[in-house]
Amino acid sequence: MDSQLDIKTLVYLFIFGNLFILVLITNYRRSAPKDRASTLFIRSKAVQLLFWCSLLLWGHIPRALSIPLSNALILLGCCLEIIALLLMMGILGQRIKLYYITLSILSSITFSIVAVFFHHSSWRIACTSLWSILFIVYPAYHLTVNPKGTPLQKILGILFYAFAGIMLLRAIVALIWEPEMNVFTTNLSQYLYYLGMYLLLIVGAAGFILLSNEHSFVKLKRIASYDDLTGILNRGAFLQEAEVRLEKAVAEQEYFSFMLLDLDHFKEINDTYGHDTGDVVLEEFALTIKDNLENSDLFGRLGGEEFAVILCGLDEASCDRKAEALREAVMMTSTQKLSQGYTVSIGVITIMPDQEIWINKLYKLSDKALYQAKQEGRNRVVRYNYIY
Repeated sequence: MDSQLDIKTLVYLFIFGNLFILVLITNYRRSAPKDRASTLFIRSKAVQLLFWCSLLLWGHIPRALSIPLSNALILLGCCLEIIALLLMMGILGQRIKLYYITLSILSSITFSIVAVFFHHSSWRIACTSLWSILFIVYPAYHLTVNPKGTPLQKILGILFYAFAGIMLLRAIVALIWEPEMNVFTTNLSQYLYYLGMYLLLIVGAAGFILLSNEHSFVKLKRIASYDDLTGILNRGAFLQEAEVRLEKAVAEQEYFSFMLLDLDHFKEINDTYGHDTGDVVLEEFALTIKDNLENSDLFGRLGGEEFAVILCGLDEASCDRKAEALREAVMMTSTQKLSQGYTVSIGVITIMPDQEIWINKLYKLSDKALYQAKQEGRNRVVRYNYIY
C-alpha cells in the first residue's frame, strides 16, 4: 500500500510538473516569436497533463473507458512533442509525417485489439511501451548523428535513446516477469520508467526552450548574412568568408580568383520597366549564376547590381572559361517582363596569393578590369593581369 502511494505521489508530481511547464512555456511564448513548433509543444504538454490526471480516475470510471483514454492521451502527447521537436530542427518532411501518421494509426489499432481480446494489464503496458520506442527512435537517431548538431541536441538524443531502453526493459518485464503488472505496480522497470518520464519532462522543456533560442539565433544570423532579395550572401558576409578562403589559399598555395560581375544598363531597366521588374532581373540573374557555379564556389551580392564570385584552385585559363560560361548563361536568360534579356560585364583577377595580398586589394583590381569591360562595350570578360 505504501509503494502504491509512492507511485501516486509521482503521478501528482507529474501533474504539477506539466502544469508548471505549460504555464512557463505559454508565458515564454508571449515574448518570443510565435511559430507552429512552440504551439504544438504547448498542446503536447496540455495533453500530457490530461494523461496524468486521467490515471487518478482509474477505479472511479469504467476500465473500458479509462484505460483506452489514458493510452490515447500519452501516445498523442508524446507524438505532438516529438513533432514539435522535429519542426524546430527543420526536418519534418512529408515522409516523416507519413511515418508518424502510420505509427499513430497502427498503435491505436493494436492497443484496441490488446485491450479487447487480452484482458491483462501487462500486455497493454508492453504494447504501449514497444510502440513508444518506435515514436522516439527517429528523433534520437537524428539528434545524435547529425554532423551539424549542437552538443545540446546530442544530449537530448542520448536521453531519448536511454528512455527507449527503459521502455524496452519495461515491456520485457511486463511480458515475462510481471504478468499482472499495471501502472501502479512497483518494480525496478517502473521506477526507471517514471524516472525517465521525469527527466524527459524537465530536460525536454528546458531543451525545447534552448533549441528555440538556437533556432531564433540561426534565423537572425541568416538575416544578417544573406541578401533578402536574391538569397545569396550579402556584402559583409561575402567579404568575411572571402578573407577566410584567401587565408586558406595562402596556406595551401593554390590559385585564387576574384570575379566582379555587374549587370549592364541596369539603371535603364529600372527606369524603363520599373523597380519590380528590376528586382525580378536581379533574382533571376542570381539564380542563373548560382546554377552555373560549383557548391565550393563563393557567390555574393556586394550592392545594387554588383555581384562577386570567389574561385579557388583554378588557374587563369580555367577561370576565364568559367567567366565566359557565366557571361553566356546570363546572355541567354530572359524574363517574361524583359523578353530581350540582359547582359553582364565581368572583371576578373587570378593570383597565387601571398601574405601581402588582401581581399580589398583584389576587389579594387577586379573593379579596374570591370571598368575596362564597360568601356570596351560591355557584355564581355576582362582580366586584370597582376604583376608580382
